Amino acid sequence: MLLSFRVKNFRSIKDEVVLDLQATSDKAMEKDAVFERGKISFLKSVAIYGPNAAGKSNILKAFTVFRMLILESLLRSNTFIGLPNEFFKLSEETKNKSSFFEMTFLLNDEIFIYGFEIDKKKVCAEWLRQEKGNKVLFDRKNQEIKSNKNYFQEATAVLKEQTAERVLFLSVLASNNKQISKKIIEFVHRTNIILAENQGATLNFTFGQFINHPERAEKIKELIKSVGFEDIQADEKMVSADQIKNIPDKFKDILFKDNSQIAQRSLKFLYKKYDSEGNEVGNEALDFFAEESNGTQQMFSLSAPIIDTLERGNILFIDEIDSSLHPIFCQYLISIFNSKEKNPNNAQLIFTTHDTSLLDESLFRRDQIYFTDKNKFGATKLFSLADLSERKGVNFAKRYLEGRYNALPYISDFEDLKFSKE
Repeated sequence: MLLSFRVKNFRSIKDEVVLDLQATSDKAMEKDAVFERGKISFLKSVAIYGPNAAGKSNILKAFTVFRMLILESLLRSNTFIGLPNEFFKLSEETKNKSSFFEMTFLLNDEIFIYGFEIDKKKVCAEWLRQEKGNKVLFDRKNQEIKSNKNYFQEATAVLKEQTAERVLFLSVLASNNKQISKKIIEFVHRTNIILAENQGATLNFTFGQFINHPERAEKIKELIKSVGFEDIQADEKMVSADQIKNIPDKFKDILFKDNSQIAQRSLKFLYKKYDSEGNEVGNEALDFFAEESNGTQQMFSLSAPIIDTLERGNILFIDEIDSSLHPIFCQYLISIFNSKEKNPNNAQLIFTTHDTSLLDESLFRRDQIYFTDKNKFGATKLFSLADLSERKGVNFAKRYLEGRYNALPYISDFEDLKFSKE
């Protein structure tokens, strides 16, 4: 379970911001939106609001970079590509300085803190701590790695010596089958992240789950049944390049090698069909890719990652969850994560949105609602309603749109607009 994520000097984020999933002492929705592990109370979901270009997506992109470096550290060490140190560019103070990432999480009923700093060329710092007893398991400054011999015997002198400047020490330990490090890597690997630019990969995952796992296919249909279909038909077969339709031959010669085989997919939604008198006369199949709405495509695409996250008790990040989706369906997804029955494994959902209909006390506690805004220097700030000490019983959406929490776009011409009255 994720307790918090911290990031500094990354894209629009200059100073450290903290996304905190530890519940406050607020008793609102305590039985639904909160779960406990030991003495720690975790939030099941968090929503992030804010104007365009205020840094909402950068919170998720920071975790994406954090995850990617952990999982691909050893592979990237053999390339000449610089490390993804996207420092804050609007200040001389942060120019070409290291980016900071840190995650606090629960693993095997113990709280760990793992993080690192990178610049374009190397890992500048890296650390792993265990909260109980405030134990430093290892601490790295450039190529100097110190470890706790009593509590962290995984960190041998040989492995320290083998760790290159572009490689995370945690990845080296995990690749040598060191158990704590390996479990941390597995925890990070199970995290699902859906960004707007990765929609193709998300749809590819869902299609594969639907066609290869009948039980998962039934759950997908159940989740998105509000579309009103009777059934979903999916098929995938390998065909030769010359059998592919809708691609001119001159492009086939460029895109495919001779005798190459590619996967041809078919996905159709079946709906009831009626005659002129309103009598049911069978079904009509609509092509998912050519005839279904963007909303239906988005619902289907998100379904498998959501189900996978719920079943495994994992963490799911979704950027712009309301993109092409009806507010009622978004509310439904949030209610699923807040449900003890439908989310028995305490999966966590973190998403960005502009949908103010979700700003409701029946859906979220104050500590679950976050906002991003930019200060006068162009740097992202991140804060929650709990930080603002907003009182209960008020209309969050109305107060947000009134500018009570800031975090709104400022359009100078808008103040001068005059609306005609009949």
